[in-house]
Amino acid sequence: MADREQVDFAALAQQARRMQGEVAGVQESLAAIQGTGFGGKGLVAATVSGEGRIVALRIDPSVIDPDDPETLADLVIEAVDSANQAAQEQRTQRMAGVTDTLNGLLAGLRPGESSPGDIVPRTRGQFRPPTR
Repeated sequence: MADREQVDFAALAQQARRMQGEVAGVQESLAAIQGTGFGGKGLVAATVSGEGRIVALRIDPSVIDPDDPETLADLVIEAVDSANQAAQEQRTQRMAGVTDTLNGLLAGLRPGESSPGDIVPRTRGQFRPPTR
């Protein structure tokens, strides 16, 4: 490997530590996410946390029919599913930054052209034992 292509392991370790801190911060922020969804055109509203727990549920009294509990159940399920989808979209957006950082870190580990004696990182499946 030419000098300019050598992997700077100290810099990679520093990037890994920085990314570890970013991941911890993102994990904390993911727990704070809340997504709200609706069922029955807003007659039922559900809010879920980033951990998937229902933290709020609002039901319009007009949909409470003791003779038809199935409709209410369907509206609650629709609202909770919608809320979970909204929370998932927020999680995906917040994780995009971490993914970009990880891709940059991994780019530093990709093997380039090497010369005999150079240490080149390899992934599983690329190892070839020496021939005798």
